[in-house]
Amino acid sequence: MNRYSLLFTCLISTLSASSFAALNPTQPLSAAPPYSLFEGWAKPVKPFRMAENVWYVGTENLSSILITTPEGHILVDGALEASAEGIKSNIAALGFDIRDVRFILNSHARLDQAGGIARLKQWSGAKLIASKANAEQMARGGRDDFALGDALPFPPVTADKIIHDRDTLTLGGITVTALLTPGHLPGSTSWLFTLPGGSKLIYADSLATPDYHLIGNKNYPTLVNDIRHSFVTLAAQKVDIFVANKGERFSLAAKQARLAAGDSKAFIDRDGLQRYVDLSRQRFEAQLKQQTE
Repeated sequence: MNRYSLLFTCLISTLSASSFAALNPTQPLSAAPPYSLFEGWAKPVKPFRMAENVWYVGTENLSSILITTPEGHILVDGALEASAEGIKSNIAALGFDIRDVRFILNSHARLDQAGGIARLKQWSGAKLIASKANAEQMARGGRDDFALGDALPFPPVTADKIIHDRDTLTLGGITVTALLTPGHLPGSTSWLFTLPGGSKLIYADSLATPDYHLIGNKNYPTLVNDIRHSFVTLAAQKVDIFVANKGERFSLAAKQARLAAGDSKAFIDRDGLQRYVDLSRQRFEAQLKQQTE
């Protein structure tokens, strides 16, 4: 075991993008949102402490959290490429050094969660940990996206380690478990943290399928089964702190206001994950029904 106390409980392979199959030219793609939407989500906010060892360093609606330990830190998601400098500044404003970030984790490989990772990885020297499909997508800089094609590219970045479902890593007394929750993207990953003292935090990935072709999608034939499996996976988790990769999904603004008003437990939310799953499931099933009628 090295000085960062890294422990992978399953065999972790190095990245190989050679297995990627090109998009099927007969499969219609979904309409990509305008970049102005992402810019609206990326408005800067001041960093703040969410809970012991947990800090919000992201933007108004693009989450990024820093988990700190005496042996180094873990950063989850990197927002837009244009957000990377702000995340770096937020980390410094909290009194931490980005060079002490040991691991960067990714929820899914699109420009609003992975766009800033290449720069953050370069500045920190951290190892990028990702699922195989996310790693392949990040190595392509978001191109050949099953739903959006090449519409939303971002700076490519190479993962250092591939993590599989239920694999864990430890750092400074914190344990992280990877929960593969595909559907939004084939590599979508949620991250379950066991914090010092035993409390649980989840950083949940998107469960949305915006404008996706759900039935017989030639680029992602297992989409429907995958997203339903992800609903089950996340619904089974019992957590104390619920964070999602978009602020609106876990009532970030409302909780931040409560925190500013003196509620030190504003981010304790043991029912939030279940509400998020239930609402996402309802929306998905309604979308699927519409496409089958």
